[in-house]
Amino acid sequence: MKIVAPLNGLVLAGGRGSRLGRDKASLDYHGTSQARWLHGLLAPRCARTWVSVRDAAQAAEPSFSGLETLTDAARVVGPAAGLVAAFRLAPDAAWLLVAVDMPLLDAAALETLVASRDPRAVATGYQHADGTAEPLCTIWEPAAADLLAAEGSPSLRRVLEGSNVRLLEPAESHWLKSVNTDADDGAVRAFLERRAGGRAG
Repeated sequence: MKIVAPLNGLVLAGGRGSRLGRDKASLDYHGTSQARWLHGLLAPRCARTWVSVRDAAQAAEPSFSGLETLTDAARVVGPAAGLVAAFRLAPDAAWLLVAVDMPLLDAAALETLVASRDPRAVATGYQHADGTAEPLCTIWEPAAADLLAAEGSPSLRRVLEGSNVRLLEPAESHWLKSVNTDADDGAVRAFLERRAGGRAG
């Protein structure tokens, strides 16, 4: 019988937000920074939760005040740097990884993911409408650690595409919306305003 690994949480926040022109972790859609918002969503569902950062200077910014941070792995490029660092910290844990630029994730999205977790797979995650795997809202099992270590700067999506994974269709397509540009930011804010207006009515 397979022992199910404990589940830790990781908010991936080490990116520079070059296209957006500002740190995505500091974006505020819910009355607090994205780093703090997503940490708050993960914490009740995970044994421990960290926020990955690129360096000590970023960790010292107000967005991360009071949060447990983990510095990205050196010489690893892209989103994999945070996950590689997480597995180095706790190789026997599974990691529920979410990108800090996903402001429309909610409790239901994470609860569905955790409830659908397959510890026999390399990962359990969501797929987009076109069938493309979304690596940045995914539970990565300990078996993924060796796959990541085999490459210098692995593409997380390619790891998913070449592995035994469980992929789910999101109940709400907006869950996987990411903010990369000013247009994305405006679209998300307009969506949240419409939703708030609907609830008020």
